[in-house]
Amino acid sequence: MKNRELVKGKKIIALIPARLGSKRVKAKNLRLIKGKPLISYVIETCKKVEYFDKVYVNSESQLFGEVASRYGIDFYKRPEELATSQSMIDEYLFEFLSNVKCDILAVVNPTSPFLKPSEIEGALINFIENDYDTQLACTDIKTHCFLDNKPINFSTEGKHPRSQDLTPVKGLNFAITIWKRDSFIEQFKKLGHAVYTGKIGLFSFNGLSAIDIDWDEDFQLAEIIMENRERFTNIKPEYDPVLNELLKNNIDFQN
Repeated sequence: MKNRELVKGKKIIALIPARLGSKRVKAKNLRLIKGKPLISYVIETCKKVEYFDKVYVNSESQLFGEVASRYGIDFYKRPEELATSQSMIDEYLFEFLSNVKCDILAVVNPTSPFLKPSEIEGALINFIENDYDTQLACTDIKTHCFLDNKPINFSTEGKHPRSQDLTPVKGLNFAITIWKRDSFIEQFKKLGHAVYTGKIGLFSFNGLSAIDIDWDEDFQLAEIIMENRERFTNIKPEYDPVLNELLKNNIDFQN
């Protein structure tokens, strides 16, 4: 009930961007994984999100209009000049928001097929509760990280810290990026860019939901996961027989 009150009166739109062209993988958004186009997984997920008033596919290609129609969502034809490999996200989002009215825009990455409706809903509620203008999706990288040969989340002075004690580095994965429409438009008109607008927050997606399909190897991995996900959901761990005695006596050996 509390969450419904938070979204009450707000028009929230999901936008799934999809160019036909792709430099790294040919027509990746229409490439099949387990017999379905990659983009279909995010479409089906967004349709299950309780808070979306509408779900759009945004593309320069009418082929994605056919896909959108097949799955029962809306299609927005992007101008072709905003759909090249040099096009900036700010530009096509500004064009879209100039023509489609809403309060909140959630751009959901079509190459994140393992996102769950509950995770998207959690991201939206976090965005609203914290009154962000922009919320970026990230992955918590809890390992020892360097930048330009300098440690960024630990010190080399003294003993080596345990990885579980580290402050995680936040790596952006863009699974779902959320903006207030008015804040985005205002900054774009003023500065010509608006991805990082106003009060910015981060929301973590980890595990399978953080997987981003960009390379051929990613498709192979996704296919394996899709084929085996149900089998691994209820699988019980098995151990080498040397542990039998400890397990049988329920001895706690973790530390």
